Amino acid sequence: MFDPSALDTITACYHEAGHAMIAHWIGGTVLMCTIETEDDTLGGRTSVEWRGLSTAERRRCSALVALGGPIAEAHHRRDLDLLESIAAWEADWREIATALAAQPPSSRREQTLRGWIAEVARQLEDPNQWERLCRVADALAAHETIDRALFLDAISD
Repeated sequence: MFDPSALDTITACYHEAGHAMIAHWIGGTVLMCTIETEDDTLGGRTSVEWRGLSTAERRRCSALVALGGPIAEAHHRRDLDLLESIAAWEADWREIATALAAQPPSSRREQTLRGWIAEVARQLEDPNQWERLCRVADALAAHETIDRALFLDAISD
């Protein structure tokens, strides 16, 4: 399993770019994305604005965005064990678990999770979308923090 304490800057950039790109693809407004060094560890944060979503849909979108970071990172590292990559990220996993817990008791939560993973992975498998994500990761590597304007510039064709 991937150890987040061994995270390097470029991989952190792909992780945060994954969060930002999934948010953008599903209709969120990416306000800011950053990678940060704190206590000799790398971390990051992506701020997204959602409008007009029901509570249930917002939870689903938050789960997809949370999945975007570890899945993009795993794709960048060519790590095939997505569930282990996702589980390595405590904060992302908490967001996903919260959304799953809100599912109706009759729903199959594991099936829902696998569907969400497939939905995010499909986006990242598209070469054009992956190219945009790579440009966001490059912008993060160059600036450490990108605002809405830099994000939009990185994804424009």
